[in-house]
Amino acid sequence: MVTYPEIFEILRKEKYSDKLQELGKNFLDDVSLYLKEKRALLEREREERPSFFNETLERTKKQLDNAKIMLRDLFMLREKKIVEIALIASKTGISKTDMNSMLENEKELFEAVFEKIKKSEEKLISIIEGIKRIDDENILVKFKAEIPKFVDLSGSELGPFKERDVANLPKKIAEALIKNKIVEVVEI
Repeated sequence: MVTYPEIFEILRKEKYSDKLQELGKNFLDDVSLYLKEKRALLEREREERPSFFNETLERTKKQLDNAKIMLRDLFMLREKKIVEIALIASKTGISKTDMNSMLENEKELFEAVFEKIKKSEEKLISIIEGIKRIDDENILVKFKAEIPKFVDLSGSELGPFKERDVANLPKKIAEALIKNKIVEVVEI
């Protein structure tokens, strides 16, 4: 089981280190047990000595409140570091040692943030390179044959297109051309 001084020390180490601190696999269980025992002690103290000015009761209550605050601060610091690790990992990759310091729920957070960052980067790169628009109204296609100019549904002219040209066409037009085997979808 974890103690109040240990929670304080863990928070102190987390604050003053750039790396994610190793907490141990049972840390959350230990914290849960510690808080449960403190609450039970508080209740026993209230029942045994219901006096308004009970020093032990006040000290226990204050310690429980402070432990909760320290734990919130600890997990906020860790979440911030995990987001930073996910950002760095999306650019450079990640080593197993970084993942080993994470609790199971933190690994899930890392994976979710990492995936969101990667998807966002892919979208931005596509936009910057002019490959694909953000909206799903268009489909990126590659022409299999030469096509003369034609008019789209809004009356705008499209084309002409040569074989192997790539174009970002309105979805309905692209689907019709795909159906007629004139174009193929470009996978990004």
